[in-house]
Amino acid sequence: MDFVSTEAFYAVYETLDDDRVVVVDEIIKRLLIDHSSGWARQGRIEGNKGGSWIITMNGLDFEGALYWDYHNDDEVILVALVIRDR
Repeated sequence: MDFVSTEAFYAVYETLDDDRVVVVDEIIKRLLIDHSSGWARQGRIEGNKGGSWIITMNGLDFEGALYWDYHNDDEVILVALVIRDR
């Protein structure tokens, strides 16, 4: 499975330090393999522009969420990334 990302996702991703990128990249790798699993579909949010699933993540000094959906039913789209310092 391939992926694409939105500008909103990339804007946050490019600000991450190396340690946080490693955590997020591991989540993305797992998502590409396990996108149909319960882990990947922990929650669903619906909005007026569509919806997305949420994957929560924890690093040593942060917590966050990755919002994703399908793009043309054959790609994962990385919709948004939220990172909060602990």
